Amino acid sequence: MPVSQRRVAAIALAGGLALAGCASAPPAAEPVAQGDLAGLVQQLTRTIGHELDAQRIAGLSIALVDDQRLVWAQGFGWADVAARRPAQADTLYRVGSVSKLFTDTAAMQLVAQGRLQLDAPIQQLLPDWRIRSRWGEVAITPRQLMTHHSGLPRDMLGGMWGTQVGDFRTMLAGLADPASPEEAAAPPGLAFGYSNIGLDLLGLAIERASGRRFEQQLRQTLLEPLGMHEAVFSAGPVDSPRMAQGHLKSAPQVEPGLRDLPAGGLTASVTDLARFVSMQFAGGRNAAGEPLLPAALVAEMLRVQNAQVPLDSGFGVGLGWMLATFGRDTVQGGGPVAHHAGATFYHRAQLMMLPAQRLGVIVAANDGAAGPVVDRVAARALALLLEAKTGQRQPARVPGVTLPARAPWSEAQRQACEGDYVTPAGLATLRRDGPRLRAELDGRTLELIEGEDGWAGLRYRLLGVLPLTLELLDGVGLQCRRVAGRQVLVARLDGQELRLGDRLPAPDGPLPAEVSALAGDWAPVLAPGEVATVERVRIEVDRGRLWVRPTLSATFGGDSAGRLPLQLLSPTQARLPGTLADTGPVITLRPPERAGEAPGFAYSGWVFRRIGP
Repeated sequence: MPVSQRRVAAIALAGGLALAGCASAPPAAEPVAQGDLAGLVQQLTRTIGHELDAQRIAGLSIALVDDQRLVWAQGFGWADVAARRPAQADTLYRVGSVSKLFTDTAAMQLVAQGRLQLDAPIQQLLPDWRIRSRWGEVAITPRQLMTHHSGLPRDMLGGMWGTQVGDFRTMLAGLADPASPEEAAAPPGLAFGYSNIGLDLLGLAIERASGRRFEQQLRQTLLEPLGMHEAVFSAGPVDSPRMAQGHLKSAPQVEPGLRDLPAGGLTASVTDLARFVSMQFAGGRNAAGEPLLPAALVAEMLRVQNAQVPLDSGFGVGLGWMLATFGRDTVQGGGPVAHHAGATFYHRAQLMMLPAQRLGVIVAANDGAAGPVVDRVAARALALLLEAKTGQRQPARVPGVTLPARAPWSEAQRQACEGDYVTPAGLATLRRDGPRLRAELDGRTLELIEGEDGWAGLRYRLLGVLPLTLELLDGVGLQCRRVAGRQVLVARLDGQELRLGDRLPAPDGPLPAEVSALAGDWAPVLAPGEVATVERVRIEVDRGRLWVRPTLSATFGGDSAGRLPLQLLSPTQARLPGTLADTGPVITLRPPERAGEAPGFAYSGWVFRRIGP
């Protein structure tokens, strides 16, 4: 799931409840006079320096674009801490999912040529490709792949990262094998569900439509025409003196290779990406004025594609571009914000632009702890760039609910809200606490302060006693709503509404003994050289359900992930909840190999072995 939706869940429910902050406050925002580029650079330099020091980030590069001009680009910190090699404007970074913008653009080039049909089933190009689905035959279109409405699982984790990764084509062929246990996570078109597999499939379609290998097609039709001569789609970092070394909290790390090239395999500098941004503002033309994509298709990529999908509840997405921002991520007053973040193990990137103002920002860092930093720096830079161009300062935040003006709910409203909700931050439970409701998330309790029109505010009590209004919670509105026959949670702030969760049905009777026997600690069995994003999982039995609590790699959050409920589908299958309660990837329960052994399970291309009770 994209960063935006994950952060919404954290803001509105978890609320960033850690009370320890940075050692010092960030520099205060100051007015920038219209045309004052020097003042803008001075503010950003202070902000970036503070962020690198406070968060112990190795290095970062930034580029600012005004239409066809690169107005500023600079590196900060170290491209390689151990070698004391400074980060520069032209330092090369792994940019992760920012790669998807290039893959989607390459697909649209083929649409312009009539070799790819945007709304035709992908099987017209790939007649042998299928995936099992409990919703019947899966006919996925390129538009659904680009908007993350394909219903495909997010990832095939087995073999995704490592020193010797496989090929995305082989992975897709394995999914299409009738013997594969993997299946669709949701029916196509139901709701937004981020999928790296979907972009890999689009990459395979690009190959079939163009007659070239994916990497060759991208180089010849996009990277070289844009002047991105050292940028490349590859499994791992490139052999170049400009390549940034990966780090975690400034400690050097070995960046593993990535199998899924169309979804996240691009290496580029921020100045390279600035050329791509300028192409958007030039109606699809490069710096020489050559058309790479018709202006009408550039506009189509930036148009909200999912306005008629009720369960997306305002989370706008274009063809590749994310078009919804929220809270600290948003920049007001310059029209829609188009953006995409990217992450590999030890690199992070954020690209944001205001198409109506022809302004863009690219930030990249070589540190696995830099995700929040590149987001904050990019949003701050875009707001200052808008101010320097137009003189327009950022307005005050628009609260999603006005408190303390309270409007008590009816009993019917409270009863309709009670229940367990699947959210990107884990399971949220809304329960009665006397006459009121409270929300519980991963052991933390939030009070719901009832307001008008069924909206509620949120308040956290430290140690269950002292009420706190944390900045991240202040003004966030939460509402229970009936959408497309489902009871969902919706958050609102800054005029933006986003669906947070979907109510989970009650468990169907007691768990079979062989299923309860899965309780304990498990780890994936890895291939030689494979690097896992999930180090281990703990399975628990509680409240008549099976629960999974993953421990992720430190660069993706460690043990911070919330506990998720498993839904038993059959004696041999369970589902990990996805974007909606009755969607998500499937776990296959494996019978014991020998008498007296406990059963095991397989998930996302991995077999898990027991490592503890």
